[in-house]
Amino acid sequence: MQFTIIVLFNFSAIVLGYTAEEAKTLTKYLFETQSYDKTMRPAIQQLSPTYLKASFFLIGVNKLDELQEKLTTTAYLNLEWKDEFLTWNSSVFPIHKITLPQDKVWKPDFVLKNGFTEFKELGASFYNVILSVDGTVLWTPYQVFQTHCSVDVTYFPFDTQTCEIQFTLWSHYTFQVTLDSYSTNIELEAYKPNSIWDIVSSSQTIKNHQLENSEITYSLTLKRKPTFYVNNVVIPILFLGVLNLLVFVIPADAGEKMSYAITVALGFIVFLTIISSELPANSDSTPYLSTYLQIQIFLGGLALVISSIQLRLRHKPEDQPVYAFLQVLVKITRCKNIKQRKFSIDRVTSAEDFKEKPLDKKDEESRKSDIISWNDVSSAIDFLMFWVYVIIYCISSVIIFTIIRN
Repeated sequence: MQFTIIVLFNFSAIVLGYTAEEAKTLTKYLFETQSYDKTMRPAIQQLSPTYLKASFFLIGVNKLDELQEKLTTTAYLNLEWKDEFLTWNSSVFPIHKITLPQDKVWKPDFVLKNGFTEFKELGASFYNVILSVDGTVLWTPYQVFQTHCSVDVTYFPFDTQTCEIQFTLWSHYTFQVTLDSYSTNIELEAYKPNSIWDIVSSSQTIKNHQLENSEITYSLTLKRKPTFYVNNVVIPILFLGVLNLLVFVIPADAGEKMSYAITVALGFIVFLTIISSELPANSDSTPYLSTYLQIQIFLGGLALVISSIQLRLRHKPEDQPVYAFLQVLVKITRCKNIKQRKFSIDRVTSAEDFKEKPLDKKDEESRKSDIISWNDVSSAIDFLMFWVYVIIYCISSVIIFTIIRN
């Protein structure tokens, strides 16, 4: 039993192992004896296409720059094709696979089509290829890719972006080199999660048209993790909206009313500036969040105008009568019922009963309360505008953030 195991082990070493001298002999045979020309497409029959199988292995999403509309990813490609000029007989050369520098063999001019910066071939001079006995070549270029990605920020910060990474065969038509793949999407086995973006889905599209260059497009759908922006942008904006309502709680004769309104409006402008600096300067899409901020800025400016009018009315002379429509406004906004005066019928017993009696205290207070002053007008405007602003704030907030979230 022990003898049998030793024999099998030695036999495996003969089949799988090879010496440096054998590797040199094989290399010399392939590239010198057979006069290998790496500039020629590796097909004995040049009318037959070379089939290139491609797989995209994503390592990580480094950054999606919304301002420049640039996606930066780290990935490597598995590119496999058959070189009919690089085959050998395993019985003559007991080698099944050999590693060679990539510059020694023919490689497809497989390039990044939608690159953001420079246009160059994949790989580097220190990369190797793995050559199998049947002529199969495996090339695995590893690279940091920078690609253009059209960003739609309509639903920021609950947005989903779809970016494409496009590759093409630059100088070979489909009838010369035809693209194929082992899978239908991006390989994510080695993917490292990103702190800002989640991968929702991925897909792959291959275009092989006979008189055109073959293309393969990898689509990556990314969903933003909104926690950071919710805590640092959305919640403060909603809080500022509540502060906008409190402008009409401060009395008109308080000196801080105008400065308070200006401060709140400036707060919205600051947030709008922050959001604008984070998003691309294009007119294709406008964030609903920016629209919401613009509404709040408009309401803040309107509150400032109304407060100015209030101050003007508040300091009108008391002897100047209140305009009729303002009197109606005050009567509408008063939150108490006008008490009806009570009348009683007394028996007349003497001429003294016809004399006018002085008003009692209650009747005097009731008559004074019916007199509308400019201060009452200012308070009525505060009351009315507070509830108008509450309604606008609630409706706009519910509609905008429901649309963004869903």
